[in-house]
Amino acid sequence: MKQPPTERERAIAQRRAEGRTFQRVGKEFGISHENVRAICRRVEDYDRGAAMLSDDPASIEALGLVGEVKPSVRQALRSRGINHLTDLEGVTMDQLLSWPRVGKQSATSLLEALANLKKVE
Repeated sequence: MKQPPTERERAIAQRRAEGRTFQRVGKEFGISHENVRAICRRVEDYDRGAAMLSDDPASIEALGLVGEVKPSVRQALRSRGINHLTDLEGVTMDQLLSWPRVGKQSATSLLEALANLKKVE
């Protein structure tokens, strides 16, 4: 899954937050303005997801924003009305694997996250 934003990515997002244009930040870091835009979006999404997780550690949306759940898996879960890890209680590995876009790695990760959540409660 995704790694948290690097110090460089955070520096790029900070420059943009200070009011510099995408083009100016790109020139400063030697990347295109499109890359600056994508990096800023990634940092914003990660930070928003981290904040959401502090309020609701079971949020599938938040787990997706921080990169713990792939977008296609998040969509597959949402289409089944699953918005929180706790909604997966009683769902087996075989059931998860039978759902479109949910592979073994994602299913394992989701069930482990649910088990860890239960330990904390």
